[in-house]
Order: sequence, then structure tokens, then C-alpha cells
Amino acid sequence: MKRYKIIIFSTIFALMGTMACTDLEENVLDEQLGADLVNNPANIEALINPPYGSLRRTIEWYDYWALQEVSTDEVIIPTRGTDWYDNGDWQQLHLQTWTADHGRMKNVWDALNQGVSRANTAIYYIGKFPQDQKTEQYINEARFLRAYFMYLINDLYGQVPFREADEIDYSVSPIVKNSKEAADYIIGELVDIMPKLKTKAEVGSERVTAGAAQALLAKVYLNYKIYGGVDKWNEAITYCTQVIGSNYAVATDYWSMFQKNVAENPEFILRVPMDDQVDMGAGSVWSNFTLHYSQTFGNINSVWNGPSTTSTFVNTFDKVNDVRFYDDRIKAECGFNQGFLIGQQYGVDGTALKQRNGDPLIFVPEINLGSSPENAGIRVIKFAPNASTERQFSSPNDVPIMRISDIYLIRAEANFRSGKTTEALADINYIRARRNAPGKTLPLLITITLDDILKERGFELYWEGLRRQDLIRFGKFNTAWQEKPVTDVKKALFPLPTSAVDVNENLTQNPGY
Repeated sequence: MKRYKIIIFSTIFALMGTMACTDLEENVLDEQLGADLVNNPANIEALINPPYGSLRRTIEWYDYWALQEVSTDEVIIPTRGTDWYDNGDWQQLHLQTWTADHGRMKNVWDALNQGVSRANTAIYYIGKFPQDQKTEQYINEARFLRAYFMYLINDLYGQVPFREADEIDYSVSPIVKNSKEAADYIIGELVDIMPKLKTKAEVGSERVTAGAAQALLAKVYLNYKIYGGVDKWNEAITYCTQVIGSNYAVATDYWSMFQKNVAENPEFILRVPMDDQVDMGAGSVWSNFTLHYSQTFGNINSVWNGPSTTSTFVNTFDKVNDVRFYDDRIKAECGFNQGFLIGQQYGVDGTALKQRNGDPLIFVPEINLGSSPENAGIRVIKFAPNASTERQFSSPNDVPIMRISDIYLIRAEANFRSGKTTEALADINYIRARRNAPGKTLPLLITITLDDILKERGFELYWEGLRRQDLIRFGKFNTAWQEKPVTDVKKALFPLPTSAVDVNENLTQNPGY
């Protein structure tokens, strides 16, 4: 059973936030506790919960996820009449015409830097308690979370404001680490804390573990040529192999990871716990935002007809033999399948659904980004909703932000790039052998190219918030796809928000903005 903590802080700790969802002991605090919060070791969970709570901001579709996905070939949000224009935000993300004043830039920058700040607060105040095994464990978890948020900031923006945890004079602007400095710092932190962290068997995948540290090291090293200018393929391979040799396993049932109320799965290395037993907001309701207005089901009566995927991306799939393309286990409850929704759509009772104008609701791949009919665009359902929920804007799906299949694919890519094509092919086929559609066989690859690896990452990890980083690493981020022309390679980095540059003289706007 997942447990949730509502933590109310004194206003002087407003930056730490008011809600977290980790499986740590519940500790409800009154606003008037003030200094007791940070001086009483009994409140230790109230200090470690907020940086864990910030992980949720990384899975909300309208912020971090949007930057990583709507800017790529995996997600397109066309304007439909007056719906989904939103000051041009979604069109600009897809066309890569954003500016430093785009609303998502500031929201994501603030959210991720808040995560760093929350982790620093935990490190600083927990470090003042009498030290024992528990305080050491929480400090190391907070150090990982700080490193993780720094990794995301660095990947998006190419520079990271930084304070040590004990630098609490906020009248002084933080220093700024450039991309290589930030990557090296993250690596140093992870290497130091990794042997001190617990395993998944001890604390589960909703807590930071040694496996999570190894997985993040693999990710940093895989992208190190972008961050630091040199290859680190062998290091990526080393840490992938460490994770693969640990307590994780590739799911033989791909869609088992994405059902409702799944608390654990052998794939999960680190996940964000969610629940629809409490009000959590609409940031991660993965069915509401993509389904057509007519596709209501059960207690879900508010759906928004928004994000779709591009035909460019869909056409890379083996639509017959790959289970990742389509699964129908939720149709009896919801009326639609998981995977890609194409063609005539039906209600739970089998009735053919219609658009609001009375035309058949047939999802088609044709899209006009600036002006599309209601049925334009292939929809995607990755996470299964709960039709009987009493809170339709809360998610019943724990979200993996690191899982073992990704690690196999990272190792395959690092092996290929370092000339070990046999090893790369073995890892790719290890995944493909477990992704057969019912009654079908997904062919194994005989030979392998970089393009094959990128495609496989798309098949396995679509809509999981990784696509932008992948396209950049493969040199494809500025290429054309449905409704997007070739763009400037400088778009690989997002602009620093104007508001951030204005308050920190150590920040320098990224080239091209």
C-alpha cells in the first residue's frame, strides 16, 4: 500500500513545498512549528520528503515532460478550432520556435532548481542532527536527488546554478557550473554515495538506491560527449553492467508496467509513486489529455482532445508483430486500447463514437499544426487509467523514471559506438525477444546500425520523457518531421528564462537566443 504525506511548513520554508509522495513514514506538521521542523530529529521525514516530492514535477505532462516530448517527433499538440492554442505554446514547442519568455521554460527551470534547493535544505538540516545510520542514509538520498535535478537542468539548459548545502546567504547569487563542470560534479557525487546507498530489495524502487546511482551514472556517461566534449562509452557500459547484474529484470509482459495501481515491477529502478486515492492535480492524468471529448468512460467525464503523435514516428513501428504498438486488455473497461489509437473509436459498449459535429470519430494521421479537426492525430495511451476512480484528475499509475530496459539499450548504444557491434546486437535482441505481440514473432535483427538503436529506444520508451535527449545524441533533433521543418542545431539547448538571467549575473544566455 502506498502512503502519502501532506507536509505543512512555516512560510520561511515555502520553497520546500507542501506535498510529497514517497513511502516514508507519515508526519503531518502544523504551520506553527517553525524552528521545530529543522531542529527536531523526529521531523527527519519532513525534510527528506520535499526533494522526493519534486520528482513529481518531472512527470507532469505540461512542464518537464512537455519540453522533452512536444519538442520531438513523439508528440504534437495541434490547435483544434479554439482548443489547445494556449498563446501558441504548443505550436512553438513542436516547431522549435520558442523564446526565453516561453512559459514552459520558466516553469521547468523553477521546478528543477526548487528540487535542488529542497535537496540542499535536507542535506543541511539533517546534517545538524545527531548522526546515525538513518541520517546518513537520508543525506545520501538527498545528495542523489540533488545530482538528479542538476542532471536534468544541465541536459535542458547546459548550465547549472549551484550552492553548497551550507551556503545559506541567499543575497549572494549562486555560482554557475558549465555543462562539463556540472557533469563532472554529478559523477563525483554519485560515485561517492553509491556504495552507501541501499538496494532495491531493501527499500524498493520508490526510494533512491545504489542501482539508481549506477543507472544515472550510465546516463551521464552516455551523454558525456554532449556535456563534456569527449566520449565516455566504456564508463557507460561499466555502470550498465552493474545495474543489469542487480535485482532487476526485463518485463516479459511489456504492458504490465503501465497498468493502474502497480506499486512494483522487476523493471523499475526508480519510480514516482502516484495514487488516485488523494487529490494530486491533473499534471499526470495520461488518458484525459489525449482522448477525444467523446471518449468518456466510467467516472472519467472530462477528456481534453489534446496531444497526439506524429505519423513520422508511428511509421517506424512494426505494427503487427511488436506488442508495444497495441494492447487491448483495458478495452472492456475503457473502450480503447493501450498503445496507439488509430481509426474508428468505440465506447465501452461497442458503440461507434462520433465527433461533436456528428461525424464518425476516426483518428487519422493527417494533422495541420495550426488548424486541425477534432479527429486529427493518432493518440497514445501508455498508462492505463482507473475507470472507477473517484478522482479523475489524480493518477493511479506509478511512473518509472528509470527502468532496466533503458539500461540494456544504453549499453547497446555505448557498445556500438565503441565498436562492439556483436555485444550491441545481443542487447537489442534481448529486448526484442520479449516484445512479441500475442501469436506473433517480432523478428530479431541480423545486423545493427545506429538508426536501429534509436528506433528501438523509440519503440521501448515512447512517451516516457526521454525522446529529446535521444534525438540530440543521435544528431536528429533539428531534422524535419510531420509539421516541423529543419531547425537550427542551437535549439538543442533551451534558452535560460529571462527571469533567471535577470536575477543572477553569473548566468549567460545560451547561443541563438
